[in-house]
Amino acid sequence: MSEFKTPVKAKASDLTEKITIPPSPYLSRLGYGTGVNVMQLIRSPKAGQIRSPWALKMINKRVKPCKVYSERLQAEADLLKRMSHPNIVGFRAFSNDKILYLGMEACDLSLGDMIENRIEDEAEPFSPKQMMKVVLDMGSALDYLHTKMQILHGDMKSYNILVNGDFVICKLCDFGVTLPLDENGKVDTEKAGKAVYFGTEAWSAPEVIHGGEVTSKTDIWPLGLVLWEMMALAPPHTADTTMEMDSELDESMSEEYFSDKYGTRPPIPANIVVSVYAEPLGVFHACTECQPARRPSGKHLVDAATAMLQLLNNI
Repeated sequence: MSEFKTPVKAKASDLTEKITIPPSPYLSRLGYGTGVNVMQLIRSPKAGQIRSPWALKMINKRVKPCKVYSERLQAEADLLKRMSHPNIVGFRAFSNDKILYLGMEACDLSLGDMIENRIEDEAEPFSPKQMMKVVLDMGSALDYLHTKMQILHGDMKSYNILVNGDFVICKLCDFGVTLPLDENGKVDTEKAGKAVYFGTEAWSAPEVIHGGEVTSKTDIWPLGLVLWEMMALAPPHTADTTMEMDSELDESMSEEYFSDKYGTRPPIPANIVVSVYAEPLGVFHACTECQPARRPSGKHLVDAATAMLQLLNNI
């Protein structure tokens, strides 16, 4: 398991390493976001060393204005440099020279990609143990962010959770839209300035969709929807799992129907046996309470997941 851990502190020489970035066609794409692409860089080995690959977040030059995304990438690099946690993707390098990039540790796959793969393979939903491992690792990452760093992630979803191996360890990534929190876990409007909650609508909490106070608990709601994704094998609010849609319902009407569901708790997928998924369903319901104060904290999620994993391991 040690091979998957984020180093507690990288050497200064590693963070200033000069690397050669080949042209984009020679890089494999790991993912993409608004205004950016994430590419994999296979680094040339040094004498007597095997060097791990990096994930490079680079500005998509076709998107205008690039300056907005450049500033966001710089801010993300500055933040990652300050963080050190086993469940948060590790910082590797940053350059704003000829080619602007943020270098991070590379992981196997995003949870979102894993869900897509299961859909293509017509596979079964993820197991309760796998789901509770996500809760454990993401709860730990969020507890660190919310309490030690006093930061709201702002875009929790399956595509921002990276998984190594068979859920050996999960790591939170993409810190481009974070917001500062005060000592009470509320967004610090003075420090945030003009910055507002960004997020992704389908995963957004009701206080974001309908207007309300954004707090650390706003990160907890979408984590609950990630558990739903792992059961339904679909992004939240893109399918009604309790009924068959009318075949004559056109695409535009379908999109309007489901967008009206944003900020609500999706129904339990029809294929899920409640007794088998009792533990993750309990966490799912707790995380998706409409009242933020009733949602668990990251620390509560860690404690609950630890106990539930012990129970599941003994079954």
